[in-house]
Amino acid sequence: MSRFSRTDGPGSQYSLPHTHCIFRAQHNRWVEVYNERLDRWEREQLFDLAACADLPVPLPTTFTHARNERLVTVHLGWFQVRFADLPQPMWALVVRRCEHEPELVLLTTIPLTTATQARLAFEQWRMRPAIEHTYRFDQEQGLDVEDMRVRSLEAMRRLFVLVLLTALFATHLAATWPQRDGWQARPHQRS
Repeated sequence: MSRFSRTDGPGSQYSLPHTHCIFRAQHNRWVEVYNERLDRWEREQLFDLAACADLPVPLPTTFTHARNERLVTVHLGWFQVRFADLPQPMWALVVRRCEHEPELVLLTTIPLTTATQARLAFEQWRMRPAIEHTYRFDQEQGLDVEDMRVRSLEAMRRLFVLVLLTALFATHLAATWPQRDGWQARPHQRS
């Protein structure tokens, strides 16, 4: 099974060997893309390639904005790219909601060769807010994990399991706790 991590971009010091990553392309970089007809790699701008990419896979998905959920259909397409300063090829996953909006371009080390793999990569990338929220709960707001001191690997493992179970339990309670009409929970504020 693949492991996923978030990095700051291609060649990031945070990427780990044997770890797959997915991140959003924020700069129009020069990449090399394989031209099957001419049997060679050609240099192109990433966003130019994304703008003319074939997007054959429709994917119904929900987006939440201002606590309102909307069902929309996005279209996915993908192609393999190489960066001059990276030894391994990457894949560009292009996501477009409608024709008059710019494409979202995700870069990943996960080989995208089927529609199922493209959908999985997009759904994994969409999970980042929940992951960041859980991390913030673990580190900053609720558990003060950094203040706990352990001296052995086994104690560290037990602490990690305890923290994970606590965070999952708190998330479960927040998602399933019945709420009274007109009442909304306020975010916890530190004094």
